[in-house]
Amino acid sequence: MNISHKKISLCALCLGVATVAAAQFGHQGPQTPKIPTPFTPVVGSGAQYEVTTKNGKMSFTYAVVGKEQVDGNDGYWLEIRSEGGKLDGEMVMKELTVMNGAHPEIKRMIMQPPGESATEMPAGMMGMMKQHMAETGNDRKNGMGEKIGTENIAVPAGTFECEHYRRQENGKAVDYWISSKVPPYSLVKMSGPDTSMVLEKVLTGETTHIKGEPQKLEMPDF
Repeated sequence: MNISHKKISLCALCLGVATVAAAQFGHQGPQTPKIPTPFTPVVGSGAQYEVTTKNGKMSFTYAVVGKEQVDGNDGYWLEIRSEGGKLDGEMVMKELTVMNGAHPEIKRMIMQPPGESATEMPAGMMGMMKQHMAETGNDRKNGMGEKIGTENIAVPAGTFECEHYRRQENGKAVDYWISSKVPPYSLVKMSGPDTSMVLEKVLTGETTHIKGEPQKLEMPDF
């Protein structure tokens, strides 16, 4: 199937948006989650967040919309939806996340930019994004960092009893408040020097927002 260079460029732009969002907002993209809390998928569950940076606000949703077996391991379709900023509508990125040991691994990725058809990313493009995120991502060796205590935190989604952690990221302190009542990443609130993230809604009964049958994208010969 031949797909235009315009389509390739648009998908690359969306991958760039996803990469930047991952770096700023705590999710690494197609390798492992950057939010330093365990991935605890429950099909149909989700969480919607408001993210604020110096450039404005965006809405991000993490939802588990399916499950399947991959090479004898449980695989979950994690959907990441983003709106706001420079996006003219909702961008959807759907990842098949395989639970293989302590580090979930992304096996497939489908993207649907606003107003466009859904496209499954080729292995080559996913590999480039993995390499970029590996080079620019924060170190995960410190896990969630230092536990500060237990606190009741009020956010738009309600009040939650949370464990409060603080970790160093790129030489700066970032605070996380987590609750097991908020799958898939337990995150209620995050506060850093340039970015904040607060839980707006806990979601149930979630299904995919991908519309239509995804096309297989092939890297063109330029």
